[in-house]
Amino acid sequence: MAEYQRSKQVLASPDQVWRIWSDVSTWPRWNPDVAAISIDGPFASGTIGTMTTRSGGRHAITLEEVQPGRSFRLETSAVPGARFAFDCEIRPSDPGSVVSQRISMRGPLAPVFSAMMGKRIAESFEPILAGLKDAAERPS
Repeated sequence: MAEYQRSKQVLASPDQVWRIWSDVSTWPRWNPDVAAISIDGPFASGTIGTMTTRSGGRHAITLEEVQPGRSFRLETSAVPGARFAFDCEIRPSDPGSVVSQRISMRGPLAPVFSAMMGKRIAESFEPILAGLKDAAERPS
C-alpha cells in the first residue's frame, strides 16, 4: 500500500511542537484544513472526537498510537470503503525538530483512493506543517 509523506524543519524543540500539536484547541488557528475539532477526553490512544474541515466535511476521528512528545496517529473514514491514517511525528534535529505527516489508507477501496488522492493529500501537508512551524516558532 502506498504511503505519502511530507516533513519540515522547525526551529523549536520537540516539547514546544508537541504542546501545540497535542492541544487540539489550537488546530483551527494554524491548520488551514481544520475549521473545528473536539475530542472526548485526553490526547491519548483510543480517544475519539469530531473534526470539521474548512471544505465542510465533518468526520469522526480516533487518536491511536499516541507517544507523548513523539508521535500520534489520527484515523478517520473520510470516504466509504477506506480508512485514512494520518501519522504525525516529531524528531529532534539540530537545530530544533523535524515534523512529519504521512497518510496511509486501508480497506477494500483503499488502493483506488490512494492512487486517486494520496499525492494530493500529501501536498496539503505542506501548508499544515508550515502553520505548525509558525505556531511553534512564535514567541509565547
